[in-house]
Amino acid sequence: MAEIAIEYAAGDRLRSEAETARRLIDAYLGDRPDVDRVTLSPSGESVFCVSVEGDRIWCTDPREWIDAMKAVTAARRRLSEVS
Repeated sequence: MAEIAIEYAAGDRLRSEAETARRLIDAYLGDRPDVDRVTLSPSGESVFCVSVEGDRIWCTDPREWIDAMKAVTAARRRLSEVS
């Protein structure tokens, strides 16, 4: 089963964005049998990325608006490639 991880540059705004992305990924992909869990982790890097099984599949500039639906789409695409 796949683990989806959201990595974000430490900071209050990005933590909130990461939680929104986690909720959306859970809502759209959480009932799939191939998804184990979705985790959040702060990073020392200036990043906002989503990984599936340790491979970064989607990153965006954390200084810009973060479109969490793009993260969902990227995760869905990767899961379809590995299943």
